[in-house]
Amino acid sequence: MIKLSRIYSNKKEVFPDINFHDGLNVIFASVSKHLSKKASHSLGKTTLIDVIDFCLLKKIDKTHIFKKACFSEFVFFLEIKYSPTGFVTIKRPVDGKISISVKSESMRFTYSDEPSWEWKDISLAEAKNKLNSIICPKQISAAGFTYRNGLRYCFRKQTQYENTFKVNNSRESDSGWTPYLSSVIGINSSVVQGKYQANQKVDSIKNAIKEVRNLPTDSGQGLEAEITQIESSVQRMRVELDRFDFKKADANVSEELINEVSENVSLMVKEVYSLDQKISAINKSLQAEFSFEMDKVLELFNEVNVHFPAYLSKSYEDLINLNKSMSIGRKERLAHAKSGLLKEREGIVENLDHYRAQQQELTSLLLQKDAFEKYKHLQNRLVMEEARVAVLNERLAKIDLAAELGKKLQLAESEKTVATKDLEAETKIRGNQTLTKAVSIFSELVDNILSISAFFYTDTNKDGNIQFKIGLKDQTALNEGFSYTRVLSAIFDVTLLNLYADSDFYRFCYHDGILESLDDRLKLNLIKEWREISTTQGLQFIITVLDSDLPLIDDKKSYFSSDEIIRELNDLGDNGRLFKMPAF
Repeated sequence: MIKLSRIYSNKKEVFPDINFHDGLNVIFASVSKHLSKKASHSLGKTTLIDVIDFCLLKKIDKTHIFKKACFSEFVFFLEIKYSPTGFVTIKRPVDGKISISVKSESMRFTYSDEPSWEWKDISLAEAKNKLNSIICPKQISAAGFTYRNGLRYCFRKQTQYENTFKVNNSRESDSGWTPYLSSVIGINSSVVQGKYQANQKVDSIKNAIKEVRNLPTDSGQGLEAEITQIESSVQRMRVELDRFDFKKADANVSEELINEVSENVSLMVKEVYSLDQKISAINKSLQAEFSFEMDKVLELFNEVNVHFPAYLSKSYEDLINLNKSMSIGRKERLAHAKSGLLKEREGIVENLDHYRAQQQELTSLLLQKDAFEKYKHLQNRLVMEEARVAVLNERLAKIDLAAELGKKLQLAESEKTVATKDLEAETKIRGNQTLTKAVSIFSELVDNILSISAFFYTDTNKDGNIQFKIGLKDQTALNEGFSYTRVLSAIFDVTLLNLYADSDFYRFCYHDGILESLDDRLKLNLIKEWREISTTQGLQFIITVLDSDLPLIDDKKSYFSSDEIIRELNDLGDNGRLFKMPAF
């Protein structure tokens, strides 16, 4: 069981001890007549819920009051009675790690009682696990839940009455709380969870189908044919590429280089031709001889009866002799010139042979380079085609996946239908003793307090998920608005406690401002019922009450007894607040 024993801190002068007991536990706040009720908000009657929940290891966020600097040095202690002879104390500093102690009797710890803690300075997660193993009701633990799951029906702030069953005002999904509540009132929680899991499975597959279908509307067969054609082309390109040989390829070979070599060859050929012409002329000159026959000349003169003087004959002979002497020097010069030309020709021819060989080799290399360009082009085509095949294969895979997901969706929809039918069967009251008992307790309490006929029940909504509802025979009661909703929500919490009053379960609930806005008759009925149930069943009902909300009997306020009031608050100064210090 989980029953509060007491809560205290290391700063007793600021936060005095609060002891809890069976029956009514009243946090009573007096507000001056000249002040509005809004002044009561700073007294701390609601804050106590946060302090207790903090000690029950709630994870806090940046909006929690203990994030304020004025609480940094506080250490809180909460003593819980978890069995007829067992007590567990949780020590939780506002800043620091947690300690837990288990004793067979109630004990008050101090900040320095380090040896008395079974688990010292442990993390929040580890502390929750340790505390859960100690105090969690067995049936809750067996159903796969923790002690913190049920605390939602143990605390209600003034803003948490509107939703009777969900309690919290957070954006928590129904799957976060309905399985627990179902389990408590006798509905198989695994069936409830199974329905949510079936929903999630269907939604996940539908989302996946939307994703994979976000592509052109091709047919799978058309894609397969296109892929086959491209793969065949790719294979042919691979074979062609394998045939290329680039062992002599030179990346520096260019047409400009070959043109330069060819130009040199052309020039050398012209030079050789010019030399050959010169050498040929020299050869002809060397073969020519000077010839002049004097006898034939004289004979010619006699035939024409012309006298040829003797001195002239002598002059021609001198000329012939001179020519012969000059021819001998000329031939020597021609022979020498020819020798030089031949030597020059030989050098040029040697260079010409070298450049022709280079021209032939470079031309061959250029052909190979052209082939390399072709190779690169072919290789680029191959890469592009392979990438195209990959894209088409991906699209084909998505089409195949969509088809497969379609089959899975049909199966998931079928499973969802079965889960819906199973859940509908579970929500029926007949044959469910726990649910029947819970509805009976709830209806009786509503009748005793509100004097109306009401019940709660479960069914499934349009999505096939479980939902909890309150039915009222007298619909005019709805006109009472939030005040009736407040009481109905509190009654539901007490119904759960009363349902397991003889079992290992929670034994307390804290209702903030429960009497606010109720008429006096309802206030008196509720207080009477709470006193009777809590006393007979050993339960703790903690309520916060403003003196202005006290019911009137014969025009006089009906006060709570002194042993019911566990803490008094007022607006007369710092000492009247829950934390006896300036407002924060």
